[in-house]
Amino acid sequence: MRFGRLAHLFRRASTHRLFPFALGLLAIALMLSSIGDGFFQDDLVHRAHLLKERVVPEGYYGTPLLPTDAGTLTGAMRDTFAVTRSREDVSHLKESGLFPWWTSDDLRISNWRPLTALTHWLDYRLFPDSPALMHAHNLLWFGAVVMVVTVLYRRMMGVVPAAALAALLYMIDESNYFPVWWVANRNLLLALFFSILALLCHDRWRQHGRRDCGVMAPLLLLLALLSTEAGIATFAYLFAYALVIDRGTRLRRALSLVPAAVVIAGWRIVYNALGHGASGGGFVIDPGREPLAYALAVLERAPLLLMGQCAPLPADTYWMMSEYAMGQYLVPVYAFLALVFVGVFGLLRRDRVSRFWFTGMLLCVLPVCATVPMNRNLLFAAIGAFGLLARCVTGMFAGDGWVPERRMYRVPLWMICIALLFIHVPVALGGRLWSRRMFAFSGEVIYSTMELGEAPNLSDKTVLLVNAPNPFLFIAMPHLRSYEGKSVPALARVLVPGWRPLEVTRTGENTLMIRSMQGSLMSVDESSRDMRPNFLYMYRTFNTLFRGPDEPFHAGQRVELPDLAVEVLSVDDAGSPTAVQFDFSRSLDSPSLHWLQWHWKPFGLGSYSPFTIPAVGETVVIPGPF
Repeated sequence: MRFGRLAHLFRRASTHRLFPFALGLLAIALMLSSIGDGFFQDDLVHRAHLLKERVVPEGYYGTPLLPTDAGTLTGAMRDTFAVTRSREDVSHLKESGLFPWWTSDDLRISNWRPLTALTHWLDYRLFPDSPALMHAHNLLWFGAVVMVVTVLYRRMMGVVPAAALAALLYMIDESNYFPVWWVANRNLLLALFFSILALLCHDRWRQHGRRDCGVMAPLLLLLALLSTEAGIATFAYLFAYALVIDRGTRLRRALSLVPAAVVIAGWRIVYNALGHGASGGGFVIDPGREPLAYALAVLERAPLLLMGQCAPLPADTYWMMSEYAMGQYLVPVYAFLALVFVGVFGLLRRDRVSRFWFTGMLLCVLPVCATVPMNRNLLFAAIGAFGLLARCVTGMFAGDGWVPERRMYRVPLWMICIALLFIHVPVALGGRLWSRRMFAFSGEVIYSTMELGEAPNLSDKTVLLVNAPNPFLFIAMPHLRSYEGKSVPALARVLVPGWRPLEVTRTGENTLMIRSMQGSLMSVDESSRDMRPNFLYMYRTFNTLFRGPDEPFHAGQRVELPDLAVEVLSVDDAGSPTAVQFDFSRSLDSPSLHWLQWHWKPFGLGSYSPFTIPAVGETVVIPGPF
């Protein structure tokens, strides 16, 4: 009786005309705790980029990462999400120590998100010293996203409990916590908002002949693309709509996609002409420039992302595993996805709205395969996933015609539905409560890899890190220290990643040789059969940003920097360095040099401590992580 009363109240509330607005407000309320969490990682880089005054030493400026016109609207809209667009940029970043010496000269990492950049620029004009208000700005966009996605579910499924259930599942999904919590990830919220509006306008145009909506839809798609590259996922739902929902002739359905295709093509032409894109590393793949690498990435990453959408274990966990653990993990991933597909096959065969959600979800996964699997990139795919799940669950309760009559089929389907509901309601709610602690812990661990310890005033010193575990994070090191009011080194250099036990030999007054005692300097010991995630493997994945496996080194190769020359003495069969010599422009004993080494603890944790330079001819052994 009580359950029936609750079901009746839910039905009444979910069909009220103000339900989308109320759900948007509830979404904001769920995230209010994030307002006091301050800046994180890229937020600090953006801060230095968007403030009018210079906040780090002058030597760090002069690249897209920190342009000379930092703080201006022009610089913000051009470079807020850019790192490097040319060989000159890479050279400057290596000279400044923000990139390590092994970075590929052809590395390109540059995103063009002028609309999002404009919102950040306005933040720093209106409340530059208030991270709380910047978080609140994110929450407003999240509330707007939940409101319009609720309208979309109603539009596609009707004002029925299934639409309300889908919207509720989307709102409480654990995957959206991080993008909303992280100020720098606002781009995704903007793209979602404009993308959903574009789909709603497209539907009105095709269903009711509204030409004004037909004009607005591609314009809204353009706004989504100018918010972030992920806005291209809009086309996934437009294509699914033309394929499944649209009742026009095949020619008319194909022609309905032409405006969107023209907008995407025009955007991409301008995007490339401005020098934006990604290449030269393994962390981000530009499908337009590296189609083969992208196709191979899809085969590996798409199942992991779909699993991350369906199951409580985030896709991010995959790149914190050893190669052995990855191989073991893929087996249950494929089995689980196959089971889910078999379970919903009857619904997909009978219900075209469900086919629309399913097709849109699958196509949305394709763009985000361009980078390593992360649940925060699933917010577009989640629209289709929760539409399909809500359709399946409500159909099972209502006994729709597609529900199998035979118990041997119906019972497993009930088990799948209950399991998915359990994952996406109580587990998701618990995950949202746990997420804040998890992000705080992860932040402490990540920041520890660029925490220089109880160091003296470093403003006139060069910091040399013999074996830094996470070279990637040193991009943000000067910004973090500046924000915390600590002295910023004039220069910081990472000698090797330090994922192996090392022999450090002083071969001369100014020279140091580092040799890996096991494997290459740029690789991690993958022999462990431990299935538990380890931060070490995450650091390894981060390092692929600088140089991909398709660009090997060779013995005798040199990298010239203003204060030292690096020579690769030997390499393994894959062309990865096993021994490297560093020839400095001054004595290694110079008081202007501040030496540090990393001490490993279990699970990739650890800390820095001073490193004592050996005498000429002496060797010091630095243990590895295992």
